[in-house]
Amino acid sequence: MPSENKQAEPLTVERSTVTKLVITGAPRLDPITVFLEDFGLRDCPTESNPNYQTAQGKITINCWDSSWNAYWGGMGPRTVAEFVAQCDWHYILNCLDRGISPTVFSGEALHNFAKKCIVQRRRQQTGRHNWELGELSKEDARSLWCDIDVLRNIESSGECWHQSELLTELFGDEWHYPLDGNAVEENHEFNYLRRVVEAVQQALRQEQQQEAA
Repeated sequence: MPSENKQAEPLTVERSTVTKLVITGAPRLDPITVFLEDFGLRDCPTESNPNYQTAQGKITINCWDSSWNAYWGGMGPRTVAEFVAQCDWHYILNCLDRGISPTVFSGEALHNFAKKCIVQRRRQQTGRHNWELGELSKEDARSLWCDIDVLRNIESSGECWHQSELLTELFGDEWHYPLDGNAVEENHEFNYLRRVVEAVQQALRQEQQQEAA
């Protein structure tokens, strides 16, 4: 059991500079709260400059019931506000939500694509979209048209394998290739975050212009 008289190790306490912004008036957006936190410089030696130091910082963005944050440990001589304002919105968006895509899988889009396939194969328009399989008879087209309603209920690309037999009848053995990019719809979360990022960047640039004036 540790001795009660043992002196506790001193805690390390670091200070950072935090700036809070509230942005209103952005089209189709609720008020946006932004916290900008600068942690100062850290040593980042390079071959050409062993004494080189770079700034590090963090941004936290809140809008309605959503929140995003990102940290950068190598911003050069810039503050986090300057860094975010100067970077491309694609880059900032990806840092706030890693891996988010502008499109998402859609069972409804897959169903519409299947209908297009059936119509064009029935009308012998295979050359236009390079379907793997040839034309369909009237009976086969009618049967497939009824069967494809189940595609609407697919919620992810991984679930497509449960309908592999049907998709093979539509698109051939390599059915996953024609589906790529055609069974998707716009990702509303991506578009929403883009509007938030662009509003934040516009506000930061506006602030910097006013400070420079």
